[in-house]
Amino acid sequence: MKSSRGWRTLALAAASTFAAVATMPVSAQVYQASVFASGLNNPRGLAFGPDGGLYIAEGGFYVPGPVTIPTGEGEATAGKTGSITQVLGGVQSPFLTGITSIAGLSGSATGPQDIAFYNGEGYVVLGLGANPAARTAETADLGGLYKFTASGLTLVADLAGFEGANNPAGDQVDSNPFHLAAGPGGLYVTDAGGNSLLKVTDAGVVSAITTFDDVPNLLFPGMGPPSSDPVPTGVALGPDGKLYVSELTGFPFTPGASTIFAVDPVTGVKTPFLTGLTTITDIAFDAEGTLYVLQIAEDGLLGGGPGSIKRVNSDSSLTTIYSGLVMPTGLEIGAKGDFYVTNFSPVPGIGQVLRIAAVPEPASWAMMILGLGLAGMAMRRRTVSVRFA
Repeated sequence: MKSSRGWRTLALAAASTFAAVATMPVSAQVYQASVFASGLNNPRGLAFGPDGGLYIAEGGFYVPGPVTIPTGEGEATAGKTGSITQVLGGVQSPFLTGITSIAGLSGSATGPQDIAFYNGEGYVVLGLGANPAARTAETADLGGLYKFTASGLTLVADLAGFEGANNPAGDQVDSNPFHLAAGPGGLYVTDAGGNSLLKVTDAGVVSAITTFDDVPNLLFPGMGPPSSDPVPTGVALGPDGKLYVSELTGFPFTPGASTIFAVDPVTGVKTPFLTGLTTITDIAFDAEGTLYVLQIAEDGLLGGGPGSIKRVNSDSSLTTIYSGLVMPTGLEIGAKGDFYVTNFSPVPGIGQVLRIAAVPEPASWAMMILGLGLAGMAMRRRTVSVRFA
């Protein structure tokens, strides 16, 4: 009798262990990264297509040549080195190559910046990073929004041309279309150079939804410019129907100066949603409507530090999902809740897409193993008792 009660106690303990593991909070999860795609040239934004494949925008790489264009990083040479890579069924392959790109000797390139799928069709936006008037015949494709297929690009709208003709923010004329999202009635693009959020309708009509104000220079007060550009980067459609737009901020990239705004897509009215962030390059909502933030450098571009993914909790607090990223710029969330992020984004040849997935903590595994062991012992004891009763 005494022995039987002891084994029943162990069985109950095993059941309790299983219950404890089953009810462990999400915060007990840890995340692990694996390389999903590699050998990329300046990988930027990415998106899943209707076929389940992941499509990656690659800015390209430097090629020597006489055709140059002035950018914020100096003279850049034009080439046809931009591309779109597809990862489908675990196989990485070029989907479209020969896209216009510009790059300097540093290796950082500007070409395909981001991808979105709208009404079953793929769209890609090409960056610029200069005054649209500086474009030449060889660089005329830059600053545009295009439909893409494996056969090539079809122009939908000249976004840089819109900046040159209208300059919605009223600042220095400059255009660098950066991130792209499908939303109500069309596609929405952040112009990181023009400091604006643009809408492109199905018919290719461009309009400015809103613009973004300069950010105070709090890092070096009294030194240098009194303010810096807001540099809008990520854009995502929220579960409430609003557009959410993040900021990188320009020099001196003050830590804590980045804001995420909620923008009404009809009226253009924007309100601060979350403040105190640093150098955001992209944002994304998961299937449950939770917002995630990608920071290129937690301590600002001058201070360095790793890039990271953070979850915005219901009380507006932040939880770090993964740190240790190197200059990431694109974030996508898969159907199973895994994170896909472009790593080494301003570098040719060694760019990556990392897949970051949740795994149980070691303590959780230990509890599960203990529970299985106790349950197995109890079952074996019961079998022996019945056999020799």
